[in-house]
Amino acid sequence: MARFAGEYEETFTVDVEPEVAKKHFGNPEQIAKNHGDLQRWEDQGDGKIHYVLQPKSEKGVTFNGVYTAQYGFASDDLFEWKTIGSGNVWSSGTIRFSDAGSGRSRLHYKARMECEMQVNRLLAKMIKGIVSREISKGSKAFLDRMRGSMGR
Repeated sequence: MARFAGEYEETFTVDVEPEVAKKHFGNPEQIAKNHGDLQRWEDQGDGKIHYVLQPKSEKGVTFNGVYTAQYGFASDDLFEWKTIGSGNVWSSGTIRFSDAGSGRSRLHYKARMECEMQVNRLLAKMIKGIVSREISKGSKAFLDRMRGSMGR
């Protein structure tokens, strides 16, 4: 099995107080609703969400991702997540919240995702960059959806 990884990091501001931003960006259900590319998700309670991703095909390889993430605040201004249990996707990351003044919040988002696929070494070399780019694109699109869903 080949393992592929991608990372995404972004600092941005939103036009709400930090407490409102924390409620939105630190809400596992809101995260699941805005995840994107899901067949389904299940709230398992205690900040745990189980995900089954839509199959993705590239260069003749289809990926069927499954994982469970644990979400929670490590401190008042730091939200974090990581994959727990079995699956073929490993996700981890943080969002740091700070007051940007004038009723705005600054968020620093940092995420890493790895996935495992059953492909030969030659094909793994061919698709490594594609998978990494898709992971980064997916994180950016997720943040766009999260920002767009604020106040709804």
